[in-house]
Amino acid sequence: MTDAPTKTLSLEEVKALAKSVLVSAGLDAHSSEVIADLVRMSERDGPRSHGLRLLPVYAQYLSSGYANPKAAPSIRRIAPGVLRGDGDNGFYQVAALAARAELIEMARENGIAAFTCANCHHLGALRFDTGPLAEAGLVALGVVNSLSMVVPQGGVRPVFGTNPMSFACPRPGGEPIVWDQASSMVALMDIKMAAAEGHDLPRAGGLDTDGQPSTDPNAILETRSLLPFGEHKGAAIAFLIEVLGAALAGGTLSVDNQERESFEALNIKGGATLIAIDPSRFGNPAFNDYIARICAEIEGNGAARVPGDGRLKNRAAAQVNGVSVAPDLLAQLQAL
Repeated sequence: MTDAPTKTLSLEEVKALAKSVLVSAGLDAHSSEVIADLVRMSERDGPRSHGLRLLPVYAQYLSSGYANPKAAPSIRRIAPGVLRGDGDNGFYQVAALAARAELIEMARENGIAAFTCANCHHLGALRFDTGPLAEAGLVALGVVNSLSMVVPQGGVRPVFGTNPMSFACPRPGGEPIVWDQASSMVALMDIKMAAAEGHDLPRAGGLDTDGQPSTDPNAILETRSLLPFGEHKGAAIAFLIEVLGAALAGGTLSVDNQERESFEALNIKGGATLIAIDPSRFGNPAFNDYIARICAEIEGNGAARVPGDGRLKNRAAAQVNGVSVAPDLLAQLQAL
C-alpha cells in the first residue's frame, strides 16, 4: 500500500487557503491577513510545523471563544523607551504589528526600546516578530512564555513552557540574521507533527509514562513533560523568559493554565516582550564590520552555518517550487 500523493501549493495558494480558514472561523479581515501571511512565511522558511498545521489550532481558539476574533489591541507609551500593549484577547502578532513603527522610532530616539504585551495569544514562529526590526537596521530580541510542560532539571513536574526566544540583527550586504528556538529540547508543534506523520523524534525530547527520556512523540504528548535543552542551562533560559515574558508584561504564568484547560486550547495567554536596539547609538561605528567578521568565521568552517540561515535555502526552494501538503492535512483544512 502506497501513501497518498501530496499536493503542491504555491505560496500565494498557501496564504489564500490560510485566509479562507481564518475568515470562516470568524477572524476579522485585518487579523486574517496578518496571520495568513505568517502561515505563508512559515511554510516558505520553516519550520512548517508552524504553518498550515497551526490553522486548526487558530480555528479552535476562535470557535471555542478562547480568542477574540475582532480584537482591537491598545498600545500606550508608559516610559521614554517602553510601550505597553493589551492584545484585547486577540493574537499577539496583530498587536506587535500595530506597535512596530513606534517601537522602531523609540529605539532610534533612545538607543533601546521595548514593547511588552499581555492579554494575547502567541502562536507561530517568533522570528517574524524580530525579523522586521532587523530589516529596519535594529538588533532585536523577542520572548514569550507558554503553558507549563517543561520539567526543570531534577524536577518531577512541568513548571515552564517551551518558552521560545528569537534574536535578529542586520547583516551587511545580505539578509538579516534571524533565529528562533524553544527552551525545550524540541518545540511542541514539532512533537505534534512527528506524531501526526508517524515517526519518532531524532533525539529524546520528553519523558514517557515511566519518567524516562523518550523519542516517541505520542508518549511525550501523553505525559506533556518535555525536557529543557542543555539540561539545567535550558531550564535557566526558560526561567529568564518567564520573567521577561510573563512577569514584565503581566501575562499568565506558565503554571496557571486553568482557563486554557477549560477551552481545551493549546496555549495560555502568556506575556510577550520585544526589545529593539539601535546599534548606531551604542558608540561603535564598526558594528557592521564586527557582524561581517563573525559571519565570516562561521561560513566555510566545516559544515557550520550562521544561526537561522537554513531558512534561506528553504525560502529559495519554496519560492520556485511551492510546498508539498499532505492529503490528510489538506482535507482537514478544507473541512474547516
